[in-house]
Amino acid sequence: MVNRFECVLSAILHEDPPVTPQTIGFTNEMARAKFFSVVEEGVRQIEAEAKRAAYEITAGEPELRHLERAIGVAEYMDNFFVGVGGGGFRVTKVLEAGPDSYVVEWETGARWRMGTAKRVWAREYIKYPVESEDDLDKLELPDPDDPERYKGVEKAVRYVVDRGFFPSAGINGFFSGVWYFLRGPLAVTLKDMYANRDFYRKLIAKIGEWNLKAEKNLLERGVMMIGWPEDLGYNKGMFMNPKLYEELIYPWHRKAIDLAHRYGAFVDMHSHGNINAIVPLLVKAGLDVLNPIGPSDNMDLRELKEKYGDKLCLQGGLSKHIGFMSIDELREHLMDRLRIGSPGGGFILSSEGDIPYEMDIESFQAFIRMSRKYRRNKFPI
Repeated sequence: MVNRFECVLSAILHEDPPVTPQTIGFTNEMARAKFFSVVEEGVRQIEAEAKRAAYEITAGEPELRHLERAIGVAEYMDNFFVGVGGGGFRVTKVLEAGPDSYVVEWETGARWRMGTAKRVWAREYIKYPVESEDDLDKLELPDPDDPERYKGVEKAVRYVVDRGFFPSAGINGFFSGVWYFLRGPLAVTLKDMYANRDFYRKLIAKIGEWNLKAEKNLLERGVMMIGWPEDLGYNKGMFMNPKLYEELIYPWHRKAIDLAHRYGAFVDMHSHGNINAIVPLLVKAGLDVLNPIGPSDNMDLRELKEKYGDKLCLQGGLSKHIGFMSIDELREHLMDRLRIGSPGGGFILSSEGDIPYEMDIESFQAFIRMSRKYRRNKFPI
């Protein structure tokens, strides 16, 4: 039986794992609901086998029961990572709920409307807590050292590793954290970076210092992979001049990477967009994994593998358009990504857009079967 934990470790260390790791989910709640019955049937079979293998959670550990389902889904999808907790800001209230959307308030006071529009998951920013420098000085964030925020993480890590998966947890983004939770929308945040740089430094420091404390708490409880979302660009380039990234954002990325490495853990940063300009900086900082290496964002897997494949683990490769491919096209696309990414390790298969609503059930099931088959590195592709 393949130990997924060992395969992930091998891939990150640029060795040749027996199976190329994978992590993939669903694009939005509509996609999740569409494939729910298929996944549930697979999970029921897996759970029955897990009970026979004496992995059933005991009555004395109710805080771990949710992991049974998460591990069952990971088994069915053949994902190699299981989340064991979060170090980011949390939703405190649902202010409004309708058939297609709902409004939430976060711990920072930010309010979002979330839902689906024309089968696309959408997020609208309604309110931000920081409209001026005075607002920032008065803003009180929750205590990142409150042990209740990390209750059960240590047990969850042990349980996930025992089941052969790799435990991961997330914190807020540094750049994205500012415009998600403090001040935005994006255009306002970018204006601050260019026209009011001292104020922006205060904004990112507010998020950055909080993040590092949350990260430290997760690491002290045994989390082995820390991730955060940034989305630093679009398909033609970055949202900001790369020099501005280096001056204002990069120092916080280095601090977070260094902190994880002091605990013997790894970092996986998520950023959509064409961020080729800053990949050398990320490599210099010692970033372990970068995702999603999206074809639509002009992040070329072959080129990145040739330049940085011995230093940086690349996660992604699959197009966000897999839902529109025939099974034959999907097979060829999958095999092409593996031919390029897998040799020598340093690759985790994923998609720039996960499993989309547009994919039909037959293609979804075919993808699960084909991926499980072709990611075995002994299999000729």
